[in-house]
Amino acid sequence: MFGKNKDSPKVESAVAKAVNFELTIADIARRSERRAWLVAWCSLVMSLILAGGYFYVIPLKEKIPYLVMADAYSGNATVARLQGDFVNNSITASEAINRSNVAHFVLARESYDIALLTLRDWTTVYTMSTPEVASGYTALHSRNNPNSPYAQYGSSRAIRVKILSIVFEGGGKGVAPKGATVRIQRSVYDKATGVSRPLDSKIVTMAFTYKTNLKMSENDRIENPLGFQVTAYRVDSDYAAMPPLETEASMQAATQTQIGPGQAPPPAEGMAPQPDPAMFNNPDAALPAAPAPPGVVPEATSPAAPVVPQR
Repeated sequence: MFGKNKDSPKVESAVAKAVNFELTIADIARRSERRAWLVAWCSLVMSLILAGGYFYVIPLKEKIPYLVMADAYSGNATVARLQGDFVNNSITASEAINRSNVAHFVLARESYDIALLTLRDWTTVYTMSTPEVASGYTALHSRNNPNSPYAQYGSSRAIRVKILSIVFEGGGKGVAPKGATVRIQRSVYDKATGVSRPLDSKIVTMAFTYKTNLKMSENDRIENPLGFQVTAYRVDSDYAAMPPLETEASMQAATQTQIGPGQAPPPAEGMAPQPDPAMFNNPDAALPAAPAPPGVVPEATSPAAPVVPQR
């Protein structure tokens, strides 16, 4: 009719394919746009998280210098943190308590003085150690032990201990240490002459804990109020070069070189001056007058009259 051609099936198929192609292109564009926005939002969130991390981390960044000091004699190395206060070494209260308990136990365990053994050392060792550790101390001072300190040094000599360093083990920030390594130097002191001579150097390794429910008497609780207990104790020889020991003889020799020959040493602070030994050799020499009390003017004394020898 009117000379118009009807659409053939091929034309309809071509038109349908063209429409489907346009729909496919539009769908792909929408998916790509949606995917791009998703990536953009994820990048924005990650950037915000990274900026927040830098905001919290940057104030914590600081340069902390450390000074490592080594002892030329003992070889002991200590690490010191350089802070604003170079005079006062600040430590926590728990560290100070641990150092005090470890030092008290080591001094009582390794030193020897017959006058102080039963007075305090024995009580300190037994109140601060477990029965297993205390049994070793009992065997050391047993009468059947030929190498006991009393058999070697008796009552005229004593063993004095100097602590060189205390290093804790197994501790950290907010965590109490479980042990300590102590380096000590022992010397033999002669009570008769007042001379000390170096004996040896030891490395003490110990493990300790605190038992709050420990049953003790009132006197033992005064000695060990926090329930400090040494659970393991070992002593090894330290073969490092020992530092020079300041003996009383060397101190007296240094004092003599400072005051010069033939001069009397100055009296110590808070002590009265000692009389000249020449006064005891010459009985006729006059003794020095006692100092007058404050506020009292001493009276003038006339010179002594000469002694006329009798015929």
